[in-house]
This record gives sequence, structure tokens and C-alpha cells, in this order.
Amino acid sequence: MQVKAFCTSTALLLAVAGSTVAAQTMSATHWLQRLQSAQASQAYQGAFVYERKGAFSSHQVVRQASPEGQIVEHFTQLSGPAHEVLRVDGVVACASAALADDLTVIDVWPQASVTVQDLPQWYDVQVVGETRIAGRDAAVLLFSPRDQHRYPIEMSVDTLTAVPLQSLLLNEKGQLLERLQFVQFSSAPEQTAPLANLQDLTPGAGCIPLQAPAMNREAVAEKDWAVNWTPPGFSLLKSHYQVAYEHDGSVLNQVYSDGLAHFSVYIENIDNLEVESSRRQLGPTAVVSKKIQRADETLMVTVVGEIPLGSAERIALSMHAGQDLSDD
Repeated sequence: MQVKAFCTSTALLLAVAGSTVAAQTMSATHWLQRLQSAQASQAYQGAFVYERKGAFSSHQVVRQASPEGQIVEHFTQLSGPAHEVLRVDGVVACASAALADDLTVIDVWPQASVTVQDLPQWYDVQVVGETRIAGRDAAVLLFSPRDQHRYPIEMSVDTLTAVPLQSLLLNEKGQLLERLQFVQFSSAPEQTAPLANLQDLTPGAGCIPLQAPAMNREAVAEKDWAVNWTPPGFSLLKSHYQVAYEHDGSVLNQVYSDGLAHFSVYIENIDNLEVESSRRQLGPTAVVSKKIQRADETLMVTVVGEIPLGSAERIALSMHAGQDLSDD
């Protein structure tokens, strides 16, 4: 109820303070369709700031879309450590050493991706006004969650290209958890048109090529690891086993999404290891690790994602239940 009350009051405030006739002429459904189309084919480049836990960093991105539909993205960090990431069709192809060693390297760079199918079932999507971001006109969309398992998101979308120029992630109390905002943005005049020089998409020498981790097939051949509950609307995007970095054995990595938010689940056998359960809120990211005794094995289930802490804990604990949990 607090989320709905906050989102309702926010929508009214924005509508009164900043809405115009032009911003209201396109329906939320139309904007969602434009968002998905731009995500699949729009080339652009620019600089953006990323804020979480009160800390800021600045970044540059060059995104190219080929006529064949391949998406290549090159990210560089402009403040602090000189990190860079190259993604091809959403998969990290290379990353700086400090990032390449991270088990969750797939999620190291903020990205705004939207899948419109069934999204209105889980969010009340409204066009609540218009604004200007990076010197460009933008429509403001408010994604109000229909349950307690996801956060509200306010997204400002470029009126010409439908690329998100600003994304604000809010908690259930309306407090800012995460901000991604462009300060400079330019796009190709036409979708799939050349925008960046080849040099802009070529990673530096410090960008380490990443390969899929070797799989211990004998160790995972008979495993049936899986959580037994996820929030309604979250579906499995990808699942794979890989060799654990800190011990002999395998880690199951699963990624779930509702079309806007996503979280990852890691499951591994920790027999004979001294590891304790924990729960932390790192800015917008919930990190919950639970030690689960299942039959003759001890498992560690870790849930990481930009979802409420209580939902992340329930996902981890569902492995122990052994059956689906009814939703509240």
C-alpha cells in the first residue's frame, strides 16, 4: 500500500508540475513498443553518470547496431579506476582485469533493458509528463509495481529515439536507490546507420577477453538444484553451471527477469566449508546467502538483485521448502 500511495502521489505531482499535451498524446503501450524497438536497433553514443549509495561515477558508451541485428556496446569509466567493458549482443566479450575476475561479470555495467511482453501485468505503466535530459526532450514513464516484490522505476525516454536517458530506481518508501542519467547524448539519424568510428568500439589492451568457464560435467550431471519459488512474473532467462573459483566443485548460476528488473541465483555445494548465512542491502542491490541442508548435502544459495530484501530472502529459503510456496 505504501508503494501504491507513493507512486500515485508522485504521478499526480509530476502530472501537475511538468506534463504537457504533447507528452500525453502517446500511450504507455506505444512508448513500451518504441522502447523495445530502440533496444533492438538504435545506435548512439554519449556520457552518463551513475549513482548508488550516494557515490557517483561517470562513464562513456558507444553503441553500434549492424544491419544484421548485432549489437556492440563499448563502455569506459571516466572517473576513478579506468575500467572498460565490451558487450556483444548482451554478452560480455572483454572486461578490465578487476571486473573480469568477478563471478557476476555479466551484470557489472548498468544497463536499461525492457521486454514489453506481459510487463503491464506486473507494473502499472503511466506517461506522467515530460522533461529535458542531456539537452533533449524526453517523456517521463512511471512503472509502479503491482506487488511488493519489485521496486518503482521512473524512466525518462528520448522522444526522438526512445532510448532511456534517465532511470531512477526507488525503494518502497520513495527513496532513491539508483540513478543512471545521460549528460551528453547523440544518435544515428537512422536506426542501424553507422555512428561510431571503428576505433571507438575497439577495446584497449587492458580489456581481457572472457571465455565461458570450463564446466565440470561429471560433478553436475546428476544435480537437480533449483529454487522452488520466484516472485510472480519473473522467468528464467539463462542457467549454466561453472567451476567454482574458491573450491573444487560447481556453481549453478541462474538469471531471472520480469522484463524490467532482474536477479541472479547462485547455488553451490559447501560441504566441509566454514561459510555462514548473511543478508545485506548494498544500495539498490539485495544480497542474501542462506546455508541449506538438503538430503545428504549442504548448499549455499545466494540471491543477488535489485529487488526488495525480503523477496530475495524468500527466494533463497524456498530451496529448503522442497515445494512451491503460495504467493501472498
